[in-house]
Amino acid sequence: MNNTHCRKLAITLAAVACLFSSVSPVRAATLTFVQSFGSQGSGNGQFLFPNGVAVDGAGNVFVGDTDNDRIVRFNPADFAGTFTGFGTAGAGSGQFFRPYGVAVDCAGNVFVADRNNHRIDRFNPSNFAGTFTSFGSEGTGSGKFQYPGGVAVDLAGNVLVGDTFNSRIDRFNPANFAGTFTSFGSFGTGSGKFRSPIGVAMDLAGNVYVADVENSRIDRFNPANFAGTFGSSGSNGTGSGQFFNPWAVAVDSAGIVYVADYSNHRVVSFNPSNFAGTFTSYGTQGSGNGQFKNPSALALDGAGNLYVADLGNGRIVKLSGAAPVPEPSSTLLLLGSGWMWLLKRRRRPGL
Repeated sequence: MNNTHCRKLAITLAAVACLFSSVSPVRAATLTFVQSFGSQGSGNGQFLFPNGVAVDGAGNVFVGDTDNDRIVRFNPADFAGTFTGFGTAGAGSGQFFRPYGVAVDCAGNVFVADRNNHRIDRFNPSNFAGTFTSFGSEGTGSGKFQYPGGVAVDLAGNVLVGDTFNSRIDRFNPANFAGTFTSFGSFGTGSGKFRSPIGVAMDLAGNVYVADVENSRIDRFNPANFAGTFGSSGSNGTGSGQFFNPWAVAVDSAGIVYVADYSNHRVVSFNPSNFAGTFTSYGTQGSGNGQFKNPSALALDGAGNLYVADLGNGRIVKLSGAAPVPEPSSTLLLLGSGWMWLLKRRRRPGL
């Protein structure tokens, strides 16, 4: 799907988001363990401290396999049979140095927060070497990154980056990197400030959510009015309504926010319209089903499954119970006055 179609879909989805929020009750998510994929290691079917996860429109899962210096792809319907690695360790074209966050755009291009190379990489899995492109270099100015940790792509093709050591969120369009590079925020604890932001995500209305790691909170803002819309949820701790180094964030089509609460070894969900009343925790510390050891990344698919990068256990965990996220390959029809929403998804293996 090209960018024009993505933009048209973005407008439609924004309308759906407003409609959905106006008729949906404030609710919390109920997550259920489905299965896990992989184990700790460097071989086929293994991960070494994964820090990123994303799902494309065909249901393929991409993983930022950090300490293996590669991006991994697999299909949940056939994990061992489809497990594929992209890249090697290094700083050249087709190489990664401790990759963190991953995201997939409308055209199937994969974006990588190439953390220790201080850049954002892009490639298409159909032609890895031939399409590999890098954006940015180390520094603090425009077009520069310092240990970027998270990455997301909106339906207009803009890339958002959790620029961790610069304590800001960056945005650019790959078609004009230098000309569109914009930064939001600076170091600190107050409104409009971040301390080591990593995870970044967007809802259907265009609001940006940030896992503000050292402030132990989730921030939200709209790029059209950064200062005027900036708000934060949560505080440091282990109880309800608290986070301990939140590492990643995702938002489903009902507006429910999911957080990889890294040092609390759990996944948290809440509704922004009633943070305290809907705050729900899933998981405990451990290696069994329904347990995590430093969850570090989240991704939602079109069937309402939530994928979690379980960093310390070297695996990807699949949970069900989220609201489906409309995908670029989907067809949306608003019928009558708009109270009916039909989502017809492309058939995908394993779902």
